[in-house]
Amino acid sequence: MKIRDMFEKKMKERQKKQKAKMARRVTVGAVVGIVTGVVGGVLLAPKAGKETRDDIAKTARGLSQNAIAKSLEVKETLGNKVVKTKINTTIAREKISEYLSDKKGNGKISKRRDEIFKEEKAEVEELDQTKE
Repeated sequence: MKIRDMFEKKMKERQKKQKAKMARRVTVGAVVGIVTGVVGGVLLAPKAGKETRDDIAKTARGLSQNAIAKSLEVKETLGNKVVKTKINTTIAREKISEYLSDKKGNGKISKRRDEIFKEEKAEVEELDQTKE
């Protein structure tokens, strides 16, 4: 039984490697085909070479500008979400500590918690206003 299991395991590994090799070949073939098609399309286009190069340059500039704008937008959005998450975490931590202190019989509401809550609420409102 052990020899058979080892043999089956080796066969499965060999098949897995062959599938990965075939997938790489297909991917490389697809990429080469796409590049060949694009180059052929550009070279056989009805426009003059100068016009085609100008169109390509304009498109490249537009894509780079869009990429920069999108990356800045994503960076700003993520920054705001990080700040909001930190604030919400602090609020949740304070509420949990208040709940636990009430359960222990303390019963006191922390003045510091109220101050933190007000400060963080103001920060969230400020972030929302700057985003708009």
